[in-house]
Amino acid sequence: MIEIYAISDDVLMPENLALQYTKEILECGVKFFQFRSKKIPKDERLAGEIFNLCEKFGARFIVNDDILFAAHIGAKSVHLGKDDASIKEAFEILGDDAYVGVSCYDSLELALRAKQNGARYVAFGAMFKSPTKPNAPLCKAQTISQAKEMGMKVCVIGGINSSNIASVARVKPDMIALISAIYKDGMIKKNIENLQRNLLL
Repeated sequence: MIEIYAISDDVLMPENLALQYTKEILECGVKFFQFRSKKIPKDERLAGEIFNLCEKFGARFIVNDDILFAAHIGAKSVHLGKDDASIKEAFEILGDDAYVGVSCYDSLELALRAKQNGARYVAFGAMFKSPTKPNAPLCKAQTISQAKEMGMKVCVIGGINSSNIASVARVKPDMIALISAIYKDGMIKKNIENLQRNLLL
């Protein structure tokens, strides 16, 4: 079964609605939630409250980019990009049982290296032009198929919405990461239910 992987956004998920939105996401059965914030400093209180909500619902709470921040709030899961700290560093700081995901863009080589270094999943994208990252290069379906054939757990991201999620499902990723499609018009549950319905088409 393909899992929906929700990602927070400083603009689309304003601080005063963050806990309400997160709760609605988790009530829809979403089991992966990434806390992604570009604020400096990050909101430790908010992150901690979202982490607690994820624990309550049995969902994995993943911190984007910042291993030390994850460690500080007691989280064991991080998502790293090409310019972030190494996978090795994540295990050194968070422990051998850390859950590490890595952005691999459209590169099978990066994905292979990430898997060899202990990453639990690799993320490919953008699948389509994305409103969140409009300049991100597009990923070929073939890259995802090859990664799956090599036994990797694959997450896809970028420009995915209720209109195209069924076509994305055909390449059989393990997870589909979503931002704008979840928060559109603040209708969290309606949006996720539409995505889940179309995922089965």
